[in-house]
Amino acid sequence: MSNIKLSPRMQAIADMAEGKTACDIGCDHALISIYLVKERNFDRVIAMDLRKGPLEIAKKNVSLYGVCDKIDIRLSDGFDGLMTKEAQTAIIAGMGGGLMVDILKRGKLHTDNKITLILQPQSEPERIRRYLIDLKYVITDETMVLDEGKYYVVIKALPGEDEPYSEEELLYGRILIQKKDRLLKTFLDDKYKKNKKLIYDLNKSGTENALKKAESLSKDISYIKMALDKINKD
Repeated sequence: MSNIKLSPRMQAIADMAEGKTACDIGCDHALISIYLVKERNFDRVIAMDLRKGPLEIAKKNVSLYGVCDKIDIRLSDGFDGLMTKEAQTAIIAGMGGGLMVDILKRGKLHTDNKITLILQPQSEPERIRRYLIDLKYVITDETMVLDEGKYYVVIKALPGEDEPYSEEELLYGRILIQKKDRLLKTFLDDKYKKNKKLIYDLNKSGTENALKKAESLSKDISYIKMALDKINKD
């Protein structure tokens, strides 16, 4: 079958993967796994998902692309189905930051063995960054992509320790800020404008809950401005 086509989000994940063996946690239909062996010359990928339905489709896709000898399909809750040192890189994508942190906590055996992490949280990327610091992992790369009108962040992390992060770096990504990432700037500009309007509307409302929300948004705006000031600095 012809070369596999990935969405911008999935392509960004696949581009960050390194090594010759990987596990794809929450693999869904195994498209990234297939891409890694066909286009990135990975020797082996273990495609794992908690749900039987997507795994059945994954099996059909793996067969369709003729890579059954290189991809193992496993029913697994997080890292549970992975043996120690069975993969050099772990991909975890397509789920909320809170669930991702829980998977990483339960998979500490693998992070203790210094597995490379490629993470794409659907929400709360700041929770991921905070946990990686606690885990003694260094974020070595980040990229932001726009896919079907939604912004996604992809994070690459390796074992090690880093300089302390500022709050705006935790929220929006030190490396993305240092790169003066164009998409991050657009995202922050839009968020700044939306929050300013929300604050105006909440203050106009005048209820106790509205004023508390406005105060919280004002704090968020200060961090957005700090990040934008660093991006816009010559």
